[in-house]
Amino acid sequence: MTVMTTPIPARRRWLLVIPLALATLLRPALAGDFEVRTANIRLADNAWTLTARIDYHLTEKAIQALKNGVTLTFRVEVSISRERRFWFDPEVSEIRRDWKLSYDALTKRYLVRYPDNREPTSHGTLFGALNALGRVQNLKVADGPQLEKGQNYTVAVRAVLDQQTLPGPLQLLAFWDSGFSLESDWYEWTTGP
Repeated sequence: MTVMTTPIPARRRWLLVIPLALATLLRPALAGDFEVRTANIRLADNAWTLTARIDYHLTEKAIQALKNGVTLTFRVEVSISRERRFWFDPEVSEIRRDWKLSYDALTKRYLVRYPDNREPTSHGTLFGALNALGRVQNLKVADGPQLEKGQNYTVAVRAVLDQQTLPGPLQLLAFWDSGFSLESDWYEWTTGP
């Protein structure tokens, strides 16, 4: 018994090659990402504060920039909107806070600076520094009276690598290169005081 096969025309072979080529080109861009794992807000000392856990994974290009003396700025954005049934949800609070990560080649240590002006922390590994960056604790997001009792609110949190704080030539490169386009999806939940 003989099986006859027909050759695939050249035009169709290209249709098979294009997705594989695109997957190969996009794979390095996906090496780094941010993810908000958990987040919640609570009332403490007449202020609503955020506690969150964020996983930061950097691309090779971001790590190289860091090791070459570039300070990276990690921004956490929080938005709180009051839920309404028949109209747009008005925004009650929106904040952005920046954490900074730098590398000292002389001491081979990573330095994390916090947005609340507390003492910076020093870490021997990039993993330790990213872990410290990812622990958001008691970040004030709203004053106590801003969230009214009996109302429901949508809280959204995300993390981004702020490209605007990169040095000028690197900003231009970052615009065209996905190695610096790192951000998480919005992590949302509904809460009521």
